[in-house]
Amino acid sequence: MSNKKGFTLMEIIVALVILGILSAISVPFYTTMIMQGSAKAAQNNLITIYNGQKNYYYDHDAHCIATCNSLANINTNLSLNITDNNFNYACAANASGFACTATNKTLNTFTLTVNNTALVLPGGASPLNPSCTYAANPSYCPTS
Repeated sequence: MSNKKGFTLMEIIVALVILGILSAISVPFYTTMIMQGSAKAAQNNLITIYNGQKNYYYDHDAHCIATCNSLANINTNLSLNITDNNFNYACAANASGFACTATNKTLNTFTLTVNNTALVLPGGASPLNPSCTYAANPSYCPTS
């Protein structure tokens, strides 16, 4: 009778199958959580940009629109220090004043937008919550 210790080929295959199943379940969940965290950071950056726009308006009697077409220009013109490797930022004019948008660099249609009329002005009661749209996977948008 042999006293050899080790695993049989069947035990190794079963362990690999179980590991594969767990990976198949957890990787998409992990990706969604990473994207939600990134989107939440972009929302916070948009709120910062919104506040910077209000300060800019008080100083210049106009919103920063034409010169706020990239994150570097937004930081310079609004005196901010935002860094984000996942989103491109830009501000544009609209009927009510301005809208600043953060668009994901890898998912070109994943966009968060802050609009000056949708945000809480001083003394307002509604929560500040930039909108988020991503048709391919709405779960990437933060819920709160």
